[in-house]
Amino acid sequence: MPANCPDRGLNDLQVWAECLPEPLHAHLLRVLSPQRFEHWRRAGLPFYRTTFWYPAGRAPAHVVERAIEVLREAARPSPRVVGVEWWFSVMATNATPQWLLPCHFDRADLDEADPARVRHPESASVFFFNAVPYGELVVTDQVLGEDGRPLPREPRAMRFVPPASNRYAVFPGHLYHGVIGRLWRPAADECLRVSLAVNWWTERPAAPYLRDSSEAVAVFGLGDEAATEAAAPTLG
Repeated sequence: MPANCPDRGLNDLQVWAECLPEPLHAHLLRVLSPQRFEHWRRAGLPFYRTTFWYPAGRAPAHVVERAIEVLREAARPSPRVVGVEWWFSVMATNATPQWLLPCHFDRADLDEADPARVRHPESASVFFFNAVPYGELVVTDQVLGEDGRPLPREPRAMRFVPPASNRYAVFPGHLYHGVIGRLWRPAADECLRVSLAVNWWTERPAAPYLRDSSEAVAVFGLGDEAATEAAAPTLG
């Protein structure tokens, strides 16, 4: 097992229902409506490379940071955690009948190809904005092997977390995970599966695309609750 993997496993996955207090939850959904996410998706916003760094100990400046402070109480990161990396995961439920997001390992830099240099967060977590007919988070017991492939080659165990509004799931950051599609289930009307990914890090990721969390105010219009739902994203 890689040296940067803590001694935690699939049994450490935890799920909270109704994690945010309702006033904050309603505020979050009002500022970040489904219509705005659909607009950004159609505009080609690269959600997985539009990631933000919120350092520990800094006062929250917008609604996402305020939500993260509450999620911190559930995640209970160790004192070694120096901040969180966060981004929005947005996908159409009928984009594929198989994996909406193929299984992968969270890492400090998506472009790092050398397994020996890969660094994982202490904990990974997903906050769900909405319930959808499929699109479960799947977490397996597999870890990153020295050859860059999952170890063991096939999972011995896995956990499924169905999306539900205000549900929050936290799991060890070195575990293999993804988002499953409908597979054997009949297709339902397409909708967007929206979640907030929050990774708890003991060192700031070095990815060149990582921005300071304060920049999310301009990118997503977080400073203006009266922003129109069709507000254009800032892609630059």
